[in-house]
Amino acid sequence: MFVDRIHDFWLRMKALVRRRELDRDLDDEVRFHLAMREQQLREQGVAAEEAPHAARRQFGNVTGLKETSRELWGFRSLEILWQDIRYGARMLGKSPGLTAIVVLTLALGTGVNTAIFSVLNAWLLRPLPVRAPEQIMVLAAHGQGSSNLSYPALEDFRKQSTALSDLFAYTPGVAGLTIKGQASEFAYSAVTGNYFSALGVKPLLGRFFVPGESERPGGDFLVVLGYACWQARFGGNPGIVGAQILFNEKPATIIGVVPERFHGTFFAFTMDGYLPVAALALDAGASGFWSDRRDRRLTVLGRLTPGVSLRQAQSSVNVIADRLAAENPATEKGLSVRVIPERLARPAPFVTDLVPVVASLFLALPALVLLLAAMNVANILLARAAARQGEIAIRAALGAGRGRLTRQLLTESSLLALLGGLGGLVLGKWAIGASGSMLHSVTTTSSNFGYKVDCALDWRVFAYALAAAVLAGLLVGIWPALRAGRADMSAVLHECGRSDSGGVGRHGIRSVLVVAQVAGSLILLIVAGLFVRSLDRAEHMYLGFDPDHVLNVMLDPHQIGYDETRAKTFYRELESRVRGLPEVRSASLASNVPLGMPSPSGLVYVEGHPLAAGQQPPTIAYDSIDPAYFETMRIPLLRGRNFTESDNEMARPVAIVNQTMAKLLWPNEDPIGKRFRGKSATEPFVEVVGLARDGQTMWALSQNSTPYYYLPLTQNFSSALSLQLRSSVPPESLITRVQEEIRKVDPNLPVMDFRTMKQTVHGLAGLFIFRLAASLAGAMGTLGLTLALVGLYGVVSFTVSQRRHEFGIRLALGAERSDILKLALRQGLGLVAAGLIAGLLCAWALTRAMGKLLIGVSATDPVTYAIVVVLLSAVALAASYAPARRATKVDPMVALRYE
Repeated sequence: MFVDRIHDFWLRMKALVRRRELDRDLDDEVRFHLAMREQQLREQGVAAEEAPHAARRQFGNVTGLKETSRELWGFRSLEILWQDIRYGARMLGKSPGLTAIVVLTLALGTGVNTAIFSVLNAWLLRPLPVRAPEQIMVLAAHGQGSSNLSYPALEDFRKQSTALSDLFAYTPGVAGLTIKGQASEFAYSAVTGNYFSALGVKPLLGRFFVPGESERPGGDFLVVLGYACWQARFGGNPGIVGAQILFNEKPATIIGVVPERFHGTFFAFTMDGYLPVAALALDAGASGFWSDRRDRRLTVLGRLTPGVSLRQAQSSVNVIADRLAAENPATEKGLSVRVIPERLARPAPFVTDLVPVVASLFLALPALVLLLAAMNVANILLARAAARQGEIAIRAALGAGRGRLTRQLLTESSLLALLGGLGGLVLGKWAIGASGSMLHSVTTTSSNFGYKVDCALDWRVFAYALAAAVLAGLLVGIWPALRAGRADMSAVLHECGRSDSGGVGRHGIRSVLVVAQVAGSLILLIVAGLFVRSLDRAEHMYLGFDPDHVLNVMLDPHQIGYDETRAKTFYRELESRVRGLPEVRSASLASNVPLGMPSPSGLVYVEGHPLAAGQQPPTIAYDSIDPAYFETMRIPLLRGRNFTESDNEMARPVAIVNQTMAKLLWPNEDPIGKRFRGKSATEPFVEVVGLARDGQTMWALSQNSTPYYYLPLTQNFSSALSLQLRSSVPPESLITRVQEEIRKVDPNLPVMDFRTMKQTVHGLAGLFIFRLAASLAGAMGTLGLTLALVGLYGVVSFTVSQRRHEFGIRLALGAERSDILKLALRQGLGLVAAGLIAGLLCAWALTRAMGKLLIGVSATDPVTYAIVVVLLSAVALAASYAPARRATKVDPMVALRYE
């Protein structure tokens, strides 16, 4: 049905293009009939001055005549098009090998484009399955280390904002779900009461929250289930509404189930369920969550008010943010808030500066591959058109017009492009499935935390693939068709199909196409080379810790109802047990590990360094660790001391800072003994007791060190901790033993995740993105190189075949075969040189925008450029040598006898 509609649309557009010419012809016909009728009326006695008016009154169906003629013309056009399609299919069927090569070439180009566009479509274009998704905006804080806002700030914006309506918020989290005595991990979003109503989502079963029961301290503990969780853990039971379950050992009531298409607003993850934000206050304390402006955990969204532009909304929000900063200088000073469309805030706000670079690059590269494929096919079709000149000349001699011949050849190229487009959809779907499985393996935890990016083929992908196929059809067919239509058929028939009848013009066009292919291949190879070198630098960069033989075990006793005292006792006993295992060399506890979950951060106020007017204190991330952490992770302490058991909650607060933080806050000074306040200006001073070496401390791999500090776990305890085990054996072999020890301490505690530090380093926040970029760019570069070399080989072979007679004469006149070899190679090497020059200039302009995507290598790295140029030149020389070698084997007698 979709293909039929596209076909009808194309026919109508074609009819519109021809309408003006048709109307002119019809006007001539109508004038002829009017003149004939006027003459008849005069012969019947009608006055001469009345005859024209009478004829027009009697000939009132002129419009009908035009429409009838147009219908007949349209029917005839359909018949001609069907004839062209059948004839084109027969001609393609006569050369199955050539047809298969062309279709496969176009399928590869289209498939790469389809796969990349499907990912970008899921990331940037596919809207949320909610009412009017284009109106959804994210309110993102900027300037204090987090893009989230506090609940008091949300209330202020609700009261004062007129540009944004229905402001709602959520924050993701993980809880323990206990069903029939079995505890498991439950990924949730804690949401405000108007979350679902603002989005316009209707429940599949039951009902959703209302503000009165979601945003007030106390009250019943309610939960809305996600569709996947309802199916997997409750068997899709429609009677689940009203059932009682346990969350973190607290009783909760299921009140509804979301629709199947709705996965939440936390990008790339499917939520198991939704809790009211009041559930957060049960952990944070009612007074803290509802009133503490430093508790910034809410992602705030809202709807753009109809008639208000994004710029107007931003101006309105700026006024409110400035007002809040003036009213609450201790917590909101220096805070700015940006309004970002929800699609551009994926996966997190403030990626908007990077999104255009990534999206443009990963659309330009596959488009370049498709362009190379189209040029390669165009070269093939030019050669095929040369071979068919006799056939085309005979058809022209029998009465076929230039337009008819051009249309026939364009129909054949369009058939090839459509077949290539269909093959591209199949290859693209396969590539999406393969990359999705690979991505799932590095993002999914052992308890199946629901990662999901919907890269399914939708109408946007089909439209993009169709447009790519149509563009490819035009690119590969337009020039051969125009050349065939303009050919001198008398000369072609006179030449009787000689192989050199194509003339210099066609040969020149094929040479230009090869130059463009070499240039495009060079660009792809340089981009691939930069990504590969960046990956190599990332793999060998100093991480600041030793990831070998380290196992991380993520736990949260709070999921089964432990308070802080019981949780501390649990961790002490568990740590003591695992240290007793003979394979374990050391064990430690930490709130965060490098390249794991994002570390918390806060403002840092340095003692003795008062802030100037309008100056904002730096925001620095931190981690809470026990004294064995530096030994287990092998992080060097450069100065000072480690934490000790005496650094407990009763002692003065202490910290260990890294080199970057020391240089930032106390340049050219010894940081030991210095003091600072973390989080706010009212917190107690923290004394620096140690200096640690810089390394990877943040969530994502970076070549630049960031300021960071460590707090003793006894002074900054958190229930959700990671247990690190350094072993003398492969860490994977410890998983079963560690599970047994955990069950001995508490058999009901679910383990959130087992992951080695090697897996973490190679995971989504580590090397995975660099490997993916290098793999994609490398695959496209290899494909582009192959296409360029095939085109170069074809042109040199074609040139050699055209000049066989010339080479025979040269040999007959005494030329050496080495001279013929040089002469034949000169053509190919000249094309390669021109392509290299053009490609270098284009690559230099393109890669300048890649600097943010690379680690340890410049976007204009001369080593990469030199290696790629040498590689491409060597391979191109090899591709040119084989046909040039054949030129030296021309028999002069055969060439002269043929003449």
